[in-house]
Amino acid sequence: MSEPSSAELDLLLELQATDHRVRKVRHQLDDLPEQQQLEATLASAGELDRQHDDVRVDLERASAQQRQLEREIEVLSERRDAERARLYDGSVANAREMKAVDAEIETTTRRIDEHEEQLLEVLEQVEALESRAGQLVADGALARDRASELEAARDDAAKHLLAELGELEADRQRRAAQLPGELLARYEAAADRAGGTGVGKLIDNACTACRLTMSRADVGDLLAGPPLTTCPQCRRLLVVPE
Repeated sequence: MSEPSSAELDLLLELQATDHRVRKVRHQLDDLPEQQQLEATLASAGELDRQHDDVRVDLERASAQQRQLEREIEVLSERRDAERARLYDGSVANAREMKAVDAEIETTTRRIDEHEEQLLEVLEQVEALESRAGQLVADGALARDRASELEAARDDAAKHLLAELGELEADRQRRAAQLPGELLARYEAAADRAGGTGVGKLIDNACTACRLTMSRADVGDLLAGPPLTTCPQCRRLLVVPE
């Protein structure tokens, strides 16, 4: 292969700059702030939904306890009222039985009072859980509305980046087509090995690709050699200015 011309080396460096920009735009697409905010907001909405599910379970349990207490109070109240009716309708004939009925009424009344106290506590719990569930629903709706806004903002930001990426890729194709095939293949092979940067330029005593300082002897050898060589430090292609 003949030595590349100065124009070809300039074009090679321009191609490298374009490739850097292509990688940067692709990284921006993968790491859009709007996308990160969207993911965080969706995660928040999901957490709110999970909390709402937990509250609904607690609410169903409390509501079941409420219904059970209400049924028990109803049964106890019916029993108390029946005993009172027996006490006053003349069906209880002797004092001993009257005393037993009166004791039963007192015991049942005490149990009703205890159940009513428990029911009051459960009703307060149900009210608090219903309020919490409603707040979580409202917060979840706000989070989903925000997610919709962020999704639109992300799509808008991505649209501009995609347009820029399309222009850059067209520019890269144009530059690559102007390079000799063998030179382009050497550059792309070096770029693949080195994570995307395939060529640097010798400026003063350092390679712009790896930015490592070279000795005077190495720089002297490079200046005395061909215009395109290999960096002794990073093994990438190195353009040596005349």
